[in-house]
Amino acid sequence: MRISMAFRQLVCLVGLFTTTAASAQVPFVPPEFYNAIRPDFGNTLPMCILPDSTTRNRDIAAATAIAEMLLLEPRIVDIDADMEMLDEMGIWPVIFEELAQSCVGVMGIQIIPGEIAPDWMTLSQPYFEAPYVLLTRDDAIEDLTDLAPGTRLGVPLYTPIDADIMLAIAAGTLDGVRRLPYDRPELMMSLMQDGELDAAIVWQPHLDRPSLETADFYSHQGTVAPLERDTRAVAVLMRTQDQMLRTLIDQAIDAKETETC
Repeated sequence: MRISMAFRQLVCLVGLFTTTAASAQVPFVPPEFYNAIRPDFGNTLPMCILPDSTTRNRDIAAATAIAEMLLLEPRIVDIDADMEMLDEMGIWPVIFEELAQSCVGVMGIQIIPGEIAPDWMTLSQPYFEAPYVLLTRDDAIEDLTDLAPGTRLGVPLYTPIDADIMLAIAAGTLDGVRRLPYDRPELMMSLMQDGELDAAIVWQPHLDRPSLETADFYSHQGTVAPLERDTRAVAVLMRTQDQMLRTLIDQAIDAKETETC
């Protein structure tokens, strides 16, 4: 009950406003917006979900578990944004506004080690992590080093692993491999089916999408060795000023993981 009371006081005192992977830019936020007052959500813990989130089910489960750990009622808020109509700023301005008006955190945000985040946002510790996998039609290919020179390799655009692939090709680690970036898993699937890709790297949860789940475009999964960055983790995005909230959410994630173990 103390946690619930502390959280409610926190929500009453603070306020503010904000992937797609298609945009690495972040908006400039005038300082005066940092003092906006957010609504009192009472005994609920509203968490926003990104449009078409790959980890939607896990996001909802995590948001529900976090709320229950904090003795609050979970509430899921779907962000209403047309991903095809966003400008060069991407979805960041939408997320910023949602955090001022509709929710206290946004689920499913990718953690990119070493990336400098805008000063108005902070991330919780990860609540879910999954590997990148290598898709092929050759059962003998276990990792990237097994790819033959000339292999056309699909790589998810605007991701850290794409940068790692470019560095590996430049260093000669993947001798003769041709990097072909794709921006949507559905496009990767189509290119594989049409024979325009020989192999592809994909984040494993993407294979659970209904559009990919039953498709027959690969027969074998390997690893992305020797790349060191072989997983992708997601966390809760919050406002920097909500440090107490971040601490409570981190503690709830820790408690849930301990309970699961």
